[in-house]
Amino acid sequence: MTHWLQPVWEGSLAFVRDHVAWTPYIVFALGLAESIAFVSLFVPSTILFLGIGGLHSAAGGSFVQVWLAGACGACIGDVISYLAGRYFKDEVARIWPFTRMPGLLPKARTIFERYGFWSIIVGKFVGALRPFVPVVAGMMDMPWLLFLLASVISSLIWAGVFLAPGYGIALLPW
Repeated sequence: MTHWLQPVWEGSLAFVRDHVAWTPYIVFALGLAESIAFVSLFVPSTILFLGIGGLHSAAGGSFVQVWLAGACGACIGDVISYLAGRYFKDEVARIWPFTRMPGLLPKARTIFERYGFWSIIVGKFVGALRPFVPVVAGMMDMPWLLFLLASVISSLIWAGVFLAPGYGIALLPW
């Protein structure tokens, strides 16, 4: 490990080790924030998941517990976004950030119209569209149980994809 990075790594690892019980709650909150329309623009959860996975693994933490926490947070965030779309319908286009980024809603709508159920799963991996596809699903009255199934699947895959590499990296001999 690079000499200047050693104290940062050791300090971070010590903090995580001392507070390892908080990791699932933090990952839950990050997954939630990343999946709520509007809030996700301010939270870089995807990148944080990679680092948290490595630190948590090096501190002896369990992957499954943190993975499920992240997936639950992401799924609840999807549900909040879906309900916002279902409640506000076409009025969503008049709410920030859609007014500042008018291209997001039509892109999310095009993806949803083309792929339906699969748009929820694939949309989870498309940066800025991640929280907006569930809004469109709500606007377009996607059946609740179908949406929930897609959200659970996509949230489990998304959290696993971005947490798992950190657990693998922590096993490397530094």
